[in-house]
Amino acid sequence: MPVRAQAATRGVAIIVGLCALALAAPATGVAARLVGGHTQQAIARAFTAQRAHRGQVVVSIRTSTVNGAWAVVRSVTPQPAGQTRSGATPRLQSTYYHLVGGAVAPAPPPKAVRTDLMRDFQVAVVYAGTGSESIAYQQNYGSVCAGEGFFTDQESDAVSPMTWSVRYIVDLDALVSAVRDGGHTALLPAVRFDPAGSEVTATETIDRSVQDVGCNGRATTFRCTESFAAGGPDPGGQLSFPAGAGLEAGVPVAMRQQGACDPDDFTLGPSLWDNGAAAALAGPLKLMGGTLPAKPYAPVRVAWPAASADQAQGFAASPCQGDAEVCTDAFQWHGTVSLQPVTS
Repeated sequence: MPVRAQAATRGVAIIVGLCALALAAPATGVAARLVGGHTQQAIARAFTAQRAHRGQVVVSIRTSTVNGAWAVVRSVTPQPAGQTRSGATPRLQSTYYHLVGGAVAPAPPPKAVRTDLMRDFQVAVVYAGTGSESIAYQQNYGSVCAGEGFFTDQESDAVSPMTWSVRYIVDLDALVSAVRDGGHTALLPAVRFDPAGSEVTATETIDRSVQDVGCNGRATTFRCTESFAAGGPDPGGQLSFPAGAGLEAGVPVAMRQQGACDPDDFTLGPSLWDNGAAAALAGPLKLMGGTLPAKPYAPVRVAWPAASADQAQGFAASPCQGDAEVCTDAFQWHGTVSLQPVTS
Protein backbone atom coordinates (compact mmCIF):
# COMPACT_ATOMS: atom_id res chain seq x y z
CA MET A 1 0.00 0.00 0.00
CA PRO A 2 1.41 3.47 -0.84
CA VAL A 3 2.75 5.44 2.13
CA ARG A 4 0.18 8.22 1.60
CA ALA A 5 -2.70 5.68 1.65
CA GLN A 6 -1.33 4.03 4.79
CA ALA A 7 -1.10 7.41 6.55
CA ALA A 8 -4.66 8.24 5.54
CA THR A 9 -5.88 4.87 6.87
CA ARG A 10 -4.07 5.41 10.16
CA GLY A 11 -5.58 8.92 10.37
CA VAL A 12 -9.08 7.53 9.95
CA ALA A 13 -8.40 4.85 12.59
CA ILE A 14 -7.11 7.45 15.03
CA ILE A 15 -10.15 9.68 14.50
CA VAL A 16 -12.53 6.73 14.97
CA GLY A 17 -10.65 5.70 18.11
CA LEU A 18 -10.86 9.20 19.54
CA CYS A 19 -14.58 9.36 18.79
CA ALA A 20 -15.07 6.03 20.59
CA LEU A 21 -13.15 7.34 23.59
CA ALA A 22 -15.20 10.54 23.57
CA LEU A 23 -18.40 8.48 23.66
CA ALA A 24 -17.12 6.21 26.42
CA ALA A 25 -15.72 8.93 28.69
CA PRO A 26 -18.00 11.20 30.72
CA ALA A 27 -18.21 14.83 29.64
CA THR A 28 -15.95 17.24 31.49
CA GLY A 29 -17.49 18.46 34.70
CA VAL A 30 -20.36 15.93 34.75
CA ALA A 31 -21.05 14.96 38.35
CA ALA A 32 -22.61 11.81 39.77
CA ARG A 33 -26.36 11.48 39.37
CA LEU A 34 -29.21 10.94 41.79
CA VAL A 35 -31.13 7.68 41.52
CA GLY A 36 -34.74 6.99 42.39
CA GLY A 37 -37.41 4.34 42.09
CA HIS A 38 -36.56 0.65 42.60
CA THR A 39 -32.80 1.26 42.33
CA GLN A 40 -32.82 3.78 45.15
CA GLN A 41 -35.02 1.54 47.29
CA ALA A 42 -32.76 -1.50 46.76
CA ILE A 43 -29.66 0.46 47.74
CA ALA A 44 -31.44 1.91 50.79
CA ARG A 45 -32.45 -1.61 51.92
CA ALA A 46 -28.86 -2.82 51.59
CA PHE A 47 -27.71 0.16 53.63
CA THR A 48 -30.18 -0.32 56.50
CA ALA A 49 -29.44 -4.09 56.59
CA GLN A 50 -25.89 -3.37 57.79
CA ARG A 51 -25.68 -3.23 61.59
CA ALA A 52 -22.98 -0.55 61.41
CA HIS A 53 -25.59 1.89 60.07
CA ARG A 54 -27.98 1.75 63.01
CA GLY A 55 -29.03 5.22 64.04
CA GLN A 56 -27.99 6.72 60.70
CA VAL A 57 -30.27 8.26 58.07
CA VAL A 58 -29.67 8.50 54.34
CA VAL A 59 -28.99 11.98 53.01
CA SER A 60 -28.49 11.11 49.33
CA ILE A 61 -27.88 8.16 47.01
CA ARG A 62 -26.14 8.66 43.69
CA THR A 63 -24.43 6.64 41.00
CA SER A 64 -21.15 7.32 39.23
CA THR A 65 -20.95 8.77 35.75
CA VAL A 66 -17.63 6.94 35.27
CA ASN A 67 -19.36 3.59 35.82
CA GLY A 68 -23.08 3.51 36.61
CA ALA A 69 -22.74 0.11 38.33
CA TRP A 70 -21.30 1.88 41.38
CA ALA A 71 -23.22 3.95 43.91
CA VAL A 72 -22.54 5.82 47.13
CA VAL A 73 -24.84 6.39 50.08
CA ARG A 74 -24.12 9.57 52.02
CA SER A 75 -25.50 9.27 55.54
CA VAL A 76 -25.50 11.09 58.86
CA THR A 77 -26.23 10.34 62.51
CA PRO A 78 -28.78 12.97 63.61
CA GLN A 79 -28.45 14.68 66.96
CA PRO A 80 -31.36 14.47 69.41
CA ALA A 81 -33.41 17.66 69.60
CA GLY A 82 -32.08 20.01 72.25
CA GLN A 83 -28.62 18.41 72.28
CA THR A 84 -27.11 19.98 69.19
CA ARG A 85 -23.86 21.87 69.67
CA SER A 86 -23.78 25.46 68.50
CA GLY A 87 -21.66 25.91 65.37
CA ALA A 88 -21.12 22.17 64.89
CA THR A 89 -21.83 20.88 61.37
CA PRO A 90 -23.08 17.31 60.84
CA ARG A 91 -20.45 14.83 59.63
CA LEU A 92 -21.45 12.79 56.59
CA GLN A 93 -20.27 9.23 55.99
CA SER A 94 -19.90 7.35 52.69
CA THR A 95 -20.78 3.73 51.94
CA TYR A 96 -20.12 2.30 48.47
CA TYR A 97 -22.18 -0.34 46.68
CA HIS A 98 -21.71 -2.41 43.52
CA LEU A 99 -24.84 -3.03 41.45
CA VAL A 100 -24.61 -6.28 39.49
CA GLY A 101 -27.48 -8.27 37.97
CA GLY A 102 -30.08 -6.71 40.22
CA ALA A 103 -28.03 -7.40 43.37
CA VAL A 104 -26.62 -4.67 45.63
CA ALA A 105 -23.43 -5.46 47.52
CA PRO A 106 -21.14 -3.25 49.62
CA ALA A 107 -17.69 -3.09 48.03
CA PRO A 108 -14.76 -0.69 47.59
CA PRO A 109 -14.97 1.00 44.16
CA PRO A 110 -12.13 1.56 41.69
CA LYS A 111 -10.13 4.73 42.25
CA ALA A 112 -11.66 6.67 39.33
CA VAL A 113 -15.18 5.80 40.48
CA ARG A 114 -14.40 6.76 44.07
CA THR A 115 -13.00 10.11 42.95
CA ASP A 116 -16.13 10.72 40.88
CA LEU A 117 -18.51 9.82 43.72
CA MET A 118 -16.63 11.90 46.31
CA ARG A 119 -16.86 15.19 44.43
CA ASP A 120 -18.93 17.79 46.26
CA PHE A 121 -22.43 17.02 45.08
CA GLN A 122 -24.87 19.79 44.27
CA VAL A 123 -28.25 19.76 42.57
CA ALA A 124 -30.33 22.64 41.22
CA VAL A 125 -34.01 23.02 42.06
CA VAL A 126 -35.83 25.02 39.37
CA TYR A 127 -39.39 26.24 39.92
CA ALA A 128 -41.04 27.79 36.86
CA GLY A 129 -44.61 28.94 36.52
CA THR A 130 -47.11 31.39 35.12
CA GLY A 131 -50.52 32.69 36.10
CA SER A 132 -52.69 35.70 36.93
CA GLU A 133 -55.02 37.11 39.55
CA SER A 134 -58.05 39.40 39.30
CA ILE A 135 -59.90 40.78 42.32
CA ALA A 136 -63.10 42.86 42.19
CA TYR A 137 -64.77 44.42 45.24
CA GLN A 138 -67.81 46.71 45.53
CA GLN A 139 -69.68 47.62 48.70
CA ASN A 140 -72.53 50.10 49.09
CA TYR A 141 -73.25 51.87 52.36
CA GLY A 142 -75.88 54.42 53.34
CA SER A 143 -75.11 58.02 52.41
CA VAL A 144 -74.19 60.41 55.21
CA CYS A 145 -76.18 63.11 53.39
CA ALA A 146 -79.91 63.59 52.91
CA GLY A 147 -79.70 63.07 49.16
CA GLU A 148 -80.49 59.84 47.38
CA GLY A 149 -77.76 57.33 46.61
CA PHE A 150 -75.14 55.25 48.34
CA PHE A 151 -71.69 55.71 49.62
CA THR A 152 -69.90 53.38 47.18
CA ASP A 153 -66.50 51.75 47.78
CA GLN A 154 -64.98 50.01 44.75
CA GLU A 155 -61.61 48.31 44.47
CA SER A 156 -59.90 46.21 41.81
CA ASP A 157 -56.61 44.36 41.95
CA ALA A 158 -55.00 42.72 38.91
CA VAL A 159 -51.73 40.79 38.71
CA SER A 160 -50.68 40.33 35.09
CA PRO A 161 -48.28 39.29 33.73
CA MET A 162 -47.21 36.80 36.37
CA THR A 163 -44.33 34.56 35.28
CA TRP A 164 -41.28 33.22 37.05
CA SER A 165 -38.37 30.80 36.83
CA VAL A 166 -36.33 30.64 40.02
CA ARG A 167 -33.25 28.49 40.62
CA TYR A 168 -31.79 27.26 43.89
CA ILE A 169 -28.52 25.34 44.40
CA VAL A 170 -28.64 22.64 47.07
CA ASP A 171 -25.35 21.20 48.37
CA LEU A 172 -26.19 17.66 49.46
CA ASP A 173 -22.71 17.20 50.93
CA ALA A 174 -23.00 20.23 53.22
CA LEU A 175 -25.62 19.80 55.92
CA VAL A 176 -26.42 22.75 58.15
CA SER A 177 -28.24 20.55 60.66
CA ALA A 178 -29.50 17.02 61.19
CA VAL A 179 -31.89 16.71 64.14
CA ARG A 180 -34.04 13.84 65.36
CA ASP A 181 -37.12 14.73 67.38
CA GLY A 182 -39.16 11.73 68.43
CA GLY A 183 -39.88 9.71 65.30
CA HIS A 184 -39.07 12.56 62.90
CA THR A 185 -35.73 13.58 61.42
CA ALA A 186 -35.13 17.04 59.95
CA LEU A 187 -32.25 17.44 57.51
CA LEU A 188 -31.27 20.92 56.40
CA PRO A 189 -28.75 21.22 53.55
CA ALA A 190 -26.88 24.33 52.50
CA VAL A 191 -29.04 26.25 49.99
CA ARG A 192 -28.25 29.32 47.95
CA PHE A 193 -30.41 31.28 45.55
CA ASP A 194 -29.06 31.67 42.01
CA PRO A 195 -29.95 35.21 40.88
CA ALA A 196 -28.26 34.82 37.49
CA GLY A 197 -30.42 31.79 36.72
CA SER A 198 -33.66 33.32 38.00
CA GLU A 199 -36.24 35.71 36.58
CA VAL A 200 -39.56 37.03 37.90
CA THR A 201 -41.85 39.25 35.84
CA ALA A 202 -45.00 40.39 37.61
CA THR A 203 -46.99 43.62 37.88
CA GLU A 204 -49.81 44.24 40.32
CA THR A 205 -52.15 47.20 39.81
CA ILE A 206 -54.52 48.20 42.63
CA ASP A 207 -57.29 50.79 42.14
CA ARG A 208 -59.76 52.10 44.70
CA SER A 209 -62.58 54.62 44.21
CA VAL A 210 -64.85 55.96 46.96
CA GLN A 211 -67.82 58.27 46.37
CA ASP A 212 -70.84 59.41 48.38
CA VAL A 213 -73.45 59.79 45.64
CA GLY A 214 -76.04 61.10 48.13
CA CYS A 215 -73.79 64.06 48.80
CA ASN A 216 -73.11 64.60 45.09
CA GLY A 217 -69.44 64.35 46.03
CA ARG A 218 -66.73 63.65 43.52
CA ALA A 219 -65.05 60.26 43.60
CA THR A 220 -61.75 59.95 45.44
CA THR A 221 -59.37 57.56 43.71
CA PHE A 222 -56.17 55.78 44.67
CA ARG A 223 -53.85 53.80 42.40
CA CYS A 224 -50.80 51.76 43.29
CA THR A 225 -48.55 49.84 40.91
CA GLU A 226 -46.20 47.18 42.28
CA SER A 227 -43.48 45.64 40.11
CA PHE A 228 -41.81 42.38 41.16
CA ALA A 229 -38.37 41.03 40.25
CA ALA A 230 -36.35 38.07 41.50
CA GLY A 231 -34.58 38.64 44.83
CA GLY A 232 -35.62 40.13 48.13
CA PRO A 233 -34.41 39.42 51.67
CA ASP A 234 -33.16 35.85 52.31
CA PRO A 235 -34.21 34.45 48.91
CA GLY A 236 -32.56 31.09 49.67
CA GLY A 237 -34.96 30.69 52.58
CA GLN A 238 -37.80 30.29 50.07
CA LEU A 239 -36.75 26.66 49.50
CA SER A 240 -37.50 24.22 52.31
CA PHE A 241 -37.76 20.49 52.90
CA PRO A 242 -40.78 19.58 55.06
CA ALA A 243 -40.19 16.13 56.56
CA GLY A 244 -41.65 13.51 54.23
CA ALA A 245 -43.48 16.11 52.14
CA GLY A 246 -41.01 16.69 49.31
CA LEU A 247 -39.87 20.17 48.31
CA GLU A 248 -41.52 23.49 49.09
CA ALA A 249 -40.42 26.15 46.61
CA GLY A 250 -41.44 29.78 46.88
CA VAL A 251 -40.94 32.74 44.57
CA PRO A 252 -38.42 35.16 46.14
CA VAL A 253 -39.21 38.69 45.00
CA ALA A 254 -38.01 42.25 45.35
CA MET A 255 -40.84 44.77 45.02
CA ARG A 256 -40.91 48.34 43.71
CA GLN A 257 -43.96 50.56 44.31
CA GLN A 258 -45.30 53.59 42.44
CA GLY A 259 -48.30 55.77 43.27
CA ALA A 260 -50.58 55.88 46.31
CA CYS A 261 -49.48 52.63 47.96
CA ASP A 262 -50.22 53.32 51.63
CA PRO A 263 -52.18 50.26 52.90
CA ASP A 264 -54.57 52.66 54.65
CA ASP A 265 -55.69 53.88 51.22
CA PHE A 266 -57.22 50.48 50.39
CA THR A 267 -60.04 48.39 51.80
CA LEU A 268 -58.58 44.98 50.94
CA GLY A 269 -55.41 43.42 52.21
CA PRO A 270 -52.66 41.73 50.17
CA SER A 271 -53.59 39.62 47.15
CA LEU A 272 -52.96 35.89 47.18
CA TRP A 273 -49.95 36.46 44.89
CA ASP A 274 -48.51 39.13 47.19
CA ASN A 275 -49.19 36.90 50.20
CA GLY A 276 -47.00 34.08 48.88
CA ALA A 277 -49.71 31.69 47.70
CA ALA A 278 -47.63 30.80 44.63
CA ALA A 279 -45.30 28.70 46.81
CA ALA A 280 -45.45 25.15 45.42
CA LEU A 281 -45.29 21.79 47.15
CA ALA A 282 -43.64 19.13 44.95
CA GLY A 283 -44.50 15.99 46.91
CA PRO A 284 -42.72 13.39 44.70
CA LEU A 285 -39.34 15.13 45.08
CA LYS A 286 -38.38 13.92 48.56
CA LEU A 287 -34.81 15.06 48.11
CA MET A 288 -33.73 14.90 51.76
CA GLY A 289 -33.70 11.40 53.19
CA GLY A 290 -36.80 10.34 51.27
CA THR A 291 -37.56 8.59 48.02
CA LEU A 292 -37.33 9.98 44.52
CA PRO A 293 -39.25 9.00 41.36
CA ALA A 294 -37.71 6.49 38.96
CA LYS A 295 -36.69 9.50 36.82
CA PRO A 296 -35.52 12.01 39.47
CA TYR A 297 -34.76 14.75 36.94
CA ALA A 298 -38.15 14.69 35.22
CA PRO A 299 -40.23 17.86 35.89
CA VAL A 300 -43.08 17.56 38.40
CA ARG A 301 -46.23 19.49 37.46
CA VAL A 302 -47.71 21.81 40.07
CA ALA A 303 -50.79 24.06 40.01
CA TRP A 304 -53.11 26.10 42.19
CA PRO A 305 -54.77 25.06 44.45
CA ALA A 306 -53.78 21.38 44.84
CA ALA A 307 -50.01 21.93 44.82
CA SER A 308 -50.01 25.21 46.78
CA ALA A 309 -47.93 24.88 49.95
CA ASP A 310 -49.84 27.68 51.69
CA GLN A 311 -53.19 26.14 50.76
CA ALA A 312 -52.12 22.71 52.06
CA GLN A 313 -50.97 24.24 55.36
CA GLY A 314 -54.03 26.46 55.75
CA PHE A 315 -52.13 29.72 55.31
CA ALA A 316 -53.60 30.89 52.00
CA ALA A 317 -56.03 33.71 52.78
CA SER A 318 -57.71 35.68 50.02
CA PRO A 319 -58.64 39.32 50.75
CA CYS A 320 -62.16 38.28 49.71
CA GLN A 321 -62.42 35.63 52.41
CA GLY A 322 -65.79 35.96 54.13
CA ASP A 323 -67.06 38.58 51.65
CA ALA A 324 -68.15 36.43 48.72
CA GLU A 325 -71.26 38.56 48.06
CA VAL A 326 -69.28 41.72 47.39
CA CYS A 327 -65.83 40.40 46.45
CA THR A 328 -64.42 37.90 43.94
CA ASP A 329 -60.84 36.67 43.61
CA ALA A 330 -59.90 34.78 40.43
CA PHE A 331 -56.44 33.37 41.11
CA GLN A 332 -54.65 30.69 39.08
CA TRP A 333 -51.16 29.45 38.33
CA HIS A 334 -49.42 26.36 37.04
CA GLY A 335 -45.85 25.30 36.48
CA THR A 336 -43.15 22.72 37.12
CA VAL A 337 -40.57 21.94 39.78
CA SER A 338 -37.53 20.01 38.61
CA LEU A 339 -34.14 18.81 39.77
CA GLN A 340 -31.22 19.54 37.47
CA PRO A 341 -27.62 18.27 37.66
CA VAL A 342 -25.01 20.89 38.53
CA THR A 343 -21.74 20.49 36.66
CA SER A 344 -18.42 21.51 38.14
